Amino acid sequence: MKKLSRSFIAILLVFTMLFSANSTTSFAIGEQGNNPIYFVTNVLGGFIDGLIKLLGVLAPTPDYPTVEEYFAADSENFYEGTESFIDDAADGAKWSLGFGKESVVPDNLRDGSKKYYTGGYFTQKVNGVFDDQKAVAIALNDGSGRGTTIFASIDGIGVANADVRAIRSAVEQKLREKGIDSDINAININATHCHTVIDTQGIGLDLLPKILFSFFGGAKRSVNTEFLEVMIDRSADAIVEAYTNTETGKLYYFEAADMGKDEEHGLYLEDEYPYLVNKRYYNENYQNFFACFKFVPDNKASAATIFTNIGAHPTLIDEDTKLLSADFPAFMEKKINDAGMNFMFIQGAQAPVSVNKWADLPENTINEVDAEIAVNPTAEDYKTAILFGYEFAKLVLEAQDNVKEIEPILNVRMTEYTVQLETGLFGYGATEGFIGTTTVEDPESETGYSIITEAGYIEIGKDIVLLTAPGEIVPQLIYGNVVTAEDSYRGTEWTYEATADLIPEGKTVLVMGLCNDAIGYILPDNDFAHFIADLIWDADGAEKLFGPYHRHYEEMLSAGSSAGSTTVTVLNGLAKSINP
Repeated sequence: MKKLSRSFIAILLVFTMLFSANSTTSFAIGEQGNNPIYFVTNVLGGFIDGLIKLLGVLAPTPDYPTVEEYFAADSENFYEGTESFIDDAADGAKWSLGFGKESVVPDNLRDGSKKYYTGGYFTQKVNGVFDDQKAVAIALNDGSGRGTTIFASIDGIGVANADVRAIRSAVEQKLREKGIDSDINAININATHCHTVIDTQGIGLDLLPKILFSFFGGAKRSVNTEFLEVMIDRSADAIVEAYTNTETGKLYYFEAADMGKDEEHGLYLEDEYPYLVNKRYYNENYQNFFACFKFVPDNKASAATIFTNIGAHPTLIDEDTKLLSADFPAFMEKKINDAGMNFMFIQGAQAPVSVNKWADLPENTINEVDAEIAVNPTAEDYKTAILFGYEFAKLVLEAQDNVKEIEPILNVRMTEYTVQLETGLFGYGATEGFIGTTTVEDPESETGYSIITEAGYIEIGKDIVLLTAPGEIVPQLIYGNVVTAEDSYRGTEWTYEATADLIPEGKTVLVMGLCNDAIGYILPDNDFAHFIADLIWDADGAEKLFGPYHRHYEEMLSAGSSAGSTTVTVLNGLAKSINP
């Protein structure tokens, strides 16, 4: 991304309406000691945002309900969760779980007759398939009679709320067609955030012609609509498959070895596995282990299922590759499937957390992958993803001896809330109907629009809490240790409690990020800048003028500067209502 930024900075400034992020024109010049970077950022950012606003005025904006109208009506295809919370398992209750999986790759990509843009790299197109792009689902029921909860995972950069709701609708329709009376209390759909699969959201090169066509009444959604239909239909099939194939058994929890050591910055000094790196904040409090669940059916002939959760960007494959790949989660799946078990990967609070592709890996893993590449030279382009996928699977499989049985208790509470849109690429796409958001008119928002999104609080057994967040949330917002006033862009304190601190001590707190929506990066308000600050600071010689480099790439793809405080307020409200 840095090379791209340097090469095309002039283009970015000229065509700002197509590449900009959120408005920061309200920042006071000199909040950080009158450093000239703040003046330059505010001037250039204000110019960029002015062009975005002009484009928005000229564009044919769809009609939306107001916030009040939306909440006064019944929400379509939204589930609130279980009607009540229980503290103990029901008498004689047992877990039941069903597993489903479907490919969402269109036939015309698999046979090479059509190319598709990927979601993580602006200009990349794939013309074939190396592994697969899938929808995987688990249907989980605690035997209490309060219904079944669906957890689904789709390989993709993100799945917008409108598409999540379309999948839910398709699931209910397919169940009705089968004559099944659904008891589903929630369908939570997570995106793995893989970059080298077909674009599932529409913030890529396809967006540019769609913007032009929209002025002439052309197609609105910027995601490829042919693929979108396939994704919705087959994702619903995977969920229906899981729901209709549940069987009783036992559910266990275990954690794989710690992975977060960063030698350069001296973090996690006791860790053995230096496999993760936080690219924006070199401070602690992000999940540095695989949280693992294992379901063992009572029927010995049935396969066990493992589903794992960690926050880490799957960006181990070069953007020049031409074959679709779901990155390291796909190769974790291969190894766990080879061990005779089903597998689902759940993306967590990954924000700027990535797999450290430069980490040293064990020699036996390297030798295994080298032997496979010798037989299949095409795999060389995907070697890093294969290496880490295999290694991560080994960590998970080796940790199974430390399982702890989970009592059959599944409590789910979901809520809808609004996030105000600010001027920028995401805000423009949301207000003009390109990226599948659930948009409403909101006079309290600077743009006049907000989006409706979802968050949730889920208890699995007595000791595990799973929070759902609708975007790429900075983990410190959940676990604490948010950037200080001194180190933040705006020079102000973050004043909100960490959600984990509001949950009873002793409980494991996990996050299902990019869940039920894709509102971009969810950042602390006090460290929110205009993305142009990133390009300025990263320019050659900039540190001599402006001081040490501070990363602000993430602002390019965010609903706005209040997404962090709004989301944390909602999650904290859920935590307090459940743990008074």
